[in-house]
Amino acid sequence: MTGPRGVPSPEYARRRERDPLSRVQLPSGDEVYLTTTYEDALMVLTDPRFSRDLSAPGSPRMYRGFTLAEAPGGLISQDPPEHTRMRRLLSSTFTPRQVNQWRPRLRELTAELLDALPEEFDFVTGFAFPLPVQVICDVMGVPGIDFGRVRAWSDAMLSTSALPEEDKLKAAAEFYDYCAGLVAEHRGNPRDGLLATMLRARDGEDRLTEEELVRTVLGLFVAGHETTGSVLSRAALRLLDPRDGYASLVASPELIPGAVEELLRLDQPGESPLIRLATEDVELPSGTVRKGEGVIASFIGANFDPAVFPDPEAMVLDREARHLSFGQGPHYCLGANLARMEMQEILGVLVARAPDLTLAQPAHEVPWTSGSLVNRPVSLWVRRSATRP
Repeated sequence: MTGPRGVPSPEYARRRERDPLSRVQLPSGDEVYLTTTYEDALMVLTDPRFSRDLSAPGSPRMYRGFTLAEAPGGLISQDPPEHTRMRRLLSSTFTPRQVNQWRPRLRELTAELLDALPEEFDFVTGFAFPLPVQVICDVMGVPGIDFGRVRAWSDAMLSTSALPEEDKLKAAAEFYDYCAGLVAEHRGNPRDGLLATMLRARDGEDRLTEEELVRTVLGLFVAGHETTGSVLSRAALRLLDPRDGYASLVASPELIPGAVEELLRLDQPGESPLIRLATEDVELPSGTVRKGEGVIASFIGANFDPAVFPDPEAMVLDREARHLSFGQGPHYCLGANLARMEMQEILGVLVARAPDLTLAQPAHEVPWTSGSLVNRPVSLWVRRSATRP
């Protein structure tokens, strides 16, 4: 539920005030509960009585047919102990210590990309999406991917429009085969990186099945570029209209870490599509979810809860970082440290090398996505100088 320019729908506030834990009908026709308060969402995310395993017959689904978030066997669709086994393997790559070692490389990549762009450019297609792809390729130890095809497959798999089911399945199958090819190529020519770590677990200690390995590679490519690119696109528009936010970071770059947290709170690029199933009756602060019922812990509802974030729609660059944009509990975003680091370094390079960056089009003319799980600008034209050339 979003309004103009991706702002949360007023429906969140209305529900929070009148019936904070209320039922909603999903596009599939199924009904689940939707949280609108911070405390309810936090409990759903962290209480082990809520399961991500929707394989039982009759479990609620967001959409009929294939969706990436509900595909069986994926990391986000598992409960412990299977989830714990896979996550333990991957988490060592995304520790703060490991992520901080990539900072110099990210600054270098960002500066090279920015300096190669013309005076006026589309921030979305020229900067916000190509850059995270380079980063995730470096993290994975893959020299490069077919960006055009990966974007097309990702868009199809995240589509909520009338795209035929067979087209979504075809995109998923082609993307899976592509990732399987990358795995096979890496076996023959191993390099340093996360993929090599996963291959050792598959081929050496046999802790990953081949299907788990390929599915994880696919999921990392989607999450590694789609989410970061979407947040960057939304954040750029917010900082540049009005331009006070960007000017504050130019004048005081030490504000960037706090600004990143506030932008992550404000510019979550979509509602959480993850349904959780109660395995027994659970008393939440706002009501009861019965065994077998589904609930969505709303990140947007939580991040704009005025009980936790006074004046929640305002951008406060030094606000305390308590947002739930990365989730909480066992499914806390695996790449949260990487995403934070990327945002910090990218904004740091932007304000240092393009201090006069400004919009090159009226903000109300910026086109936004429709028919997708992600809500972001389709394009965002900016220029380096404050005045037209």
